[in-house]
Amino acid sequence: MIFGLVISFAALAQRDTIPDSTGYRVIEKSKQLYPKFYREFQYIIVNDPLIKKIRFVKQQGVGPAFASPKGIITINIDYILTPRPNFDDNRLIVVLYHEVGHLHYYITTKQADWNPENSEKAAFEYSLLKTKELAEKGDCLPLQSGLNFMKLRSEGNNLKDPHLRALKRMVNEPLYAGYLRYLASTCK
Repeated sequence: MIFGLVISFAALAQRDTIPDSTGYRVIEKSKQLYPKFYREFQYIIVNDPLIKKIRFVKQQGVGPAFASPKGIITINIDYILTPRPNFDDNRLIVVLYHEVGHLHYYITTKQADWNPENSEKAAFEYSLLKTKELAEKGDCLPLQSGLNFMKLRSEGNNLKDPHLRALKRMVNEPLYAGYLRYLASTCK
């Protein structure tokens, strides 16, 4: 483990849920390796009223974060404790805003109209919106990372995955093209 934290087996046995105190210690220590992610994490927990709770898990083989319609964002601290080549500081910001985007989808869409593909599309679009705001403040790398990985992921073949279906739609739409143009013209 990167930060020398010892997580008890009892905590892992409870569906890999990590005590809040341990999770927040991991986040606090993440500012050394992931300072931008740390900054954005601190910003959203203070400024986004849709977030009711942050929950922490440590699970290998699953994604970096999840959102629940009840306002809960689950952070998989395995992605922070065990760095991955494709999940740097910039991509972790994209993931964080993606999960917040799900919360916005749940609150702005009638529950009867919820569907996984549209939720994923809304979450991807929200992450692009928020990372463009960062680009407007001078940091283009999260937006660039989001656009690159969205395009790469859209080339997959698992059409059962709502992420993939949403991305296949998105990368062919004017909104995505607009973000590419913005990146090309502003972030040189």
